[in-house]
Amino acid sequence: MRFRVTARTILHLGSDLISSDGVAFYELIKNALDARSPEVRVDVISRLPFEVYDEILRELGERREPNERGIIAGAPGSRTWRHLRDLALSAVDVEAPQADELIEQLRGADTKRDFVAAFREANKIEIDDDGDGMSADTLEEVYLTIGTGNRARERERLLAAGQADEERVILGEKGLGRLSAMRLGDYLQVVTATADDHHWNVLEIDWNKFADAADNDISSIDIEPEEGADKSSDRQGTLIRIASLTSAWTHDKLEALARDHFSKLVDPFSHRSLPLKLAFNGIAVEIPPFATFILDHAHGVFNAELTFDEEGHPTLSGSMNYRLRNRRRPFNFRGVEIASFAGDASGETLRRMGPFTLEVYWFNRRVLKKIDGIGDLAAVRRLLASWAGGVALYRDGYRVNPYGGPKDDWLSLDQDAFSTSGFKLNRGQIVGRALISKSENKYLVDQSNREGLKDTSEKDAFVAILSAIMEFFRGFVVEVDEEFARANRVEAADTLERFRQEDARLEEIMPALLSLLGATSEGKKLSSRLRNAIGTLREAASEVEAAAKAQEQERNRVMHLASVGLLIEILAHELYRATAGGLRTIASARASRDPKSTNTQLRVLDAQLRTLQKRLKVLDPLSTNARQTKEDFEIVEWTRDIVESFSSQNSRSNIAFETISRPNGARRQIRAVKGMFVQIIENLLSNSVYWVKQQNKYDRGGSVPGGDEPIGTITVLVEPAEGRISVIDDGPGIPEDRREIVFQPFFTTKKQKQGRGLGLYISRELAAYHGASLTLGDADEDGYIHSVILELGPNEHS
Repeated sequence: MRFRVTARTILHLGSDLISSDGVAFYELIKNALDARSPEVRVDVISRLPFEVYDEILRELGERREPNERGIIAGAPGSRTWRHLRDLALSAVDVEAPQADELIEQLRGADTKRDFVAAFREANKIEIDDDGDGMSADTLEEVYLTIGTGNRARERERLLAAGQADEERVILGEKGLGRLSAMRLGDYLQVVTATADDHHWNVLEIDWNKFADAADNDISSIDIEPEEGADKSSDRQGTLIRIASLTSAWTHDKLEALARDHFSKLVDPFSHRSLPLKLAFNGIAVEIPPFATFILDHAHGVFNAELTFDEEGHPTLSGSMNYRLRNRRRPFNFRGVEIASFAGDASGETLRRMGPFTLEVYWFNRRVLKKIDGIGDLAAVRRLLASWAGGVALYRDGYRVNPYGGPKDDWLSLDQDAFSTSGFKLNRGQIVGRALISKSENKYLVDQSNREGLKDTSEKDAFVAILSAIMEFFRGFVVEVDEEFARANRVEAADTLERFRQEDARLEEIMPALLSLLGATSEGKKLSSRLRNAIGTLREAASEVEAAAKAQEQERNRVMHLASVGLLIEILAHELYRATAGGLRTIASARASRDPKSTNTQLRVLDAQLRTLQKRLKVLDPLSTNARQTKEDFEIVEWTRDIVESFSSQNSRSNIAFETISRPNGARRQIRAVKGMFVQIIENLLSNSVYWVKQQNKYDRGGSVPGGDEPIGTITVLVEPAEGRISVIDDGPGIPEDRREIVFQPFFTTKKQKQGRGLGLYISRELAAYHGASLTLGDADEDGYIHSVILELGPNEHS
């Protein structure tokens, strides 16, 4: 047995697979570029209104029509071909190029076959190049072989010979691009020759024959190259002529295609230009060039580059330049953090994904203004709108559709921007590009329909990392804007202090002032009004002070609720898992007829409920009644209880937890809000667990080591005498240059939408509420910090 390919399959691979005219053109243009043509010429000729053209083709049975049985040739109409010829002659646009020639051919047709041949070329598309061309053998053995790997092999040869560079890029690889012609029309003619040929080689394909054959074997349709006219020795190249066009073409449509698609086929930031000439009915259609100088007026410029060292370890580095605020910040992430950005990808997945470069220019539309050389604000906005759209993807300098297109939000920029203050870094504000290559990103492969990359783990990692970087950029912009807002905001405490100082000075000069006013009736009135005004100001100051205190209390309440919210999210997951496990145990016990097995199941259930009870005991201080109540408790045993409870709920993570008291047996009483103490320790433990797991996934691809060996260790060191609690792990660590930034709200290097960037921030705020501090420990010899230290306040019980 073997697979059999039906004739209709060729239609599915062509017109059905290619989703747009722009993609179809791109495939045909790529073929010309792969043939090393110095120029590609596209001429669209329309000499008949499409409504008439399409109507006649349908009546002639020259259209493929879908029905419930599949795609078959259209049924001929009732009018004769001579009646249809008269209709065509009356509709010819006499001002179109070669209109007289078309009229002469139609009138001179003596048979239906001659009329059809002349009529279907009334509207046509010609793609002409001066590339290598094809011999008759190449036409037969390569062009007519669907899915040939000829271009892919050529690319590998160039890479092996070190000849693959920006000037010699092979764009095709699947051997399907030639089929995109049927998206544009039902008839195809190829006229081609190499420099060594003495004549042109001609291949004609009527796609309707494949529709007619339908379920027959594809080999039942005979297609043979023919010998064409003689040619001069200095001519070579290929002319693709597409007729029986399937849609209407106008100058405006081709112009829109040039603006929206052709202008972006080649990386607009580079110095390379697309050697493409367009014309509609002989009138040139301009491909708008990219106004690179607009980038000089961007309000933010962000760059990132992923590289790999000789051992395959990745580094993601770059810079953020918020030009509008004159703020810059470099960044540098290493393997495990990058894997976290990628959604828990292993080191091997990152290596297969390969390196890339990201360049983003951000324009704050609220502060746009006229630019010399472009025009007024409206002109600037129009130009920005034509090039903005998010991050476009380019492989070896050529566009990977549809990324960065007007309807494509592949990095979820608009969705994320809507959820942030000021709708920052949405696609309408961004002109950006990501660069990859076929040689270094072999696992990032185009889909057969040219609608983006194939869904693979490498593609998922690539998209996740780019999304995380863009979120990182957005966070920087928001942070800087808030910094400026705070600098311009008058603090209530400062205002009150200034008022008290001025009030004291006024109190000193009041006696002299009242004396000057005198004892006259007018003076007494002024004195009374002055005292009333001072009294009103003092009342206002008291109200401001009370409001400031209330605001601070509200801030503490919101901070606590946010902290509780983080823990509730974790607790909800744990309760779900515990109850699900308990229900499974009960179901298993009910199904068992063996008393021994039932007893075992009951013991398992007992252990599950005891574990859950211990967890709830630790979390009880978080209840509403207890959350703001300070009480006396001993920190060593309470810390041990917290760690044991946390450990029991993370037993499946295969991480070793230990609590060490130094010196052994030492104790210390403190007075604090017990629930807040739980929140601080659990936030730190949660961070450690996350990064230890990430380290394991990166090193081992997520597999658990054999035997009883844990994937990592988390140590909680309690030093009662020093009033210090340290949480230490053997995860990747925090770089020294991020010692303070990690405590800023919303800063996170966890994968997108998992990390909220609030854990350490809230923990530090809760520590400060108790007169304590939360800092990072010393860095190791490589510059990475593996410990977070809670320094308690003075011992109130000593």
